[in-house]
Order: sequence, then structure tokens, then C-alpha cells
Amino acid sequence: MNRVLIIFLIIGFYSCGEKQKSEKKSESVGIEKAVSELKDFELVQDFEKNKAEFETNTIDLFGHSSEGGELTIFHDKKFDYVVYDFWLYGELGRLNYTYWTEKNGKLNFKLVKQLEYNYNKPFYQEGFKTDSTISYLSYSDSKIKLFDINKTEITESELIEKSKSELESFFSDLTKGIEIKK
Repeated sequence: MNRVLIIFLIIGFYSCGEKQKSEKKSESVGIEKAVSELKDFELVQDFEKNKAEFETNTIDLFGHSSEGGELTIFHDKKFDYVVYDFWLYGELGRLNYTYWTEKNGKLNFKLVKQLEYNYNKPFYQEGFKTDSTISYLSYSDSKIKLFDINKTEITESELIEKSKSELESFFSDLTKGIEIKK
């Protein structure tokens, strides 16, 4: 009887250990899957949370605005996306366009955040006031979607197409002649 009890205990402990191993394995697969399938605003949150882990390259953007600008490229082997963060400065405002792209070298966009600061008069004059707008252009579905600051979808097709065209042209124009290494 004792032998039978010992055998059942050994089998029970062994099966519990195997179950824990399989749970850990499925958990790590779930984490990897989640990182590779990040969409829309999850990309923004993931990037903000892990920004310090990325390597960066910064390029000065001379001649694209009255007060200059820069492009910072965030890349790392652990992440399946690359972030291109553009800043352009002018007398009457600033532009910050952030592009999340696939990490395949083809610059396929996943999400674009468009942040614009507009001043009511040149920044060097006393009392200038700032107004800002934020929008997001998502490429994660088969249909491109536009969202406002509150992450509410904007369905006006003309506005979506205009934003898409402007943001893609901006990226193309400002990266022309720049060798981007990841």
C-alpha cells in the first residue's frame, strides 16, 4: 500500500512540475505575441514605458523651418518597431510628428502621432499664447483611421485622406537623402 501511495505522490509531483513548465512557456509565448501585435495606442504606451531601452540617432534638420529642427530615431533589437520623432521649430509654432514603423526596413507605418503647437504671435514677443492639437493616424487595420486627442475616431474621409497625404509627404520629404540605419 505504501508503495502505491509513493508512486501516486511521485506521479502527482511530476505532473505538477510539468504543468508549471508548460504554463511558463505559454506565458512567455503570450508576452512575445502581445509585443509583436501591439496596435494603435498600445504602441504609444509601450514606447513611453520602454523609451530608455532604445538606442537613438539624432539628425539635425536644417532648412526645413525658420528655427531649425531635428529627427531622433529610436531603435532596438528587442522591439518590432522603430520610432521616428520629428521636431520642427518656427516663429509661430512647433511641429512634432512621431512615426511608429515596422522594423522590416521598408518603413511601413503602424501609427503616426501629429502634435502641433501654434502661437498667436512670434515666440520672442512677450505674452504669446500657445494652442495645441493632437491627432493620430492608424495603419493597423486594412482601413486607415484618424483619431483626435481623446482617441475618438474621426470618420470624415476627406480629412483622413488629407492627413494621410500630408504625413506621408512630410516623412518622405524630410528623410530624403538621409541614410537611415537600424
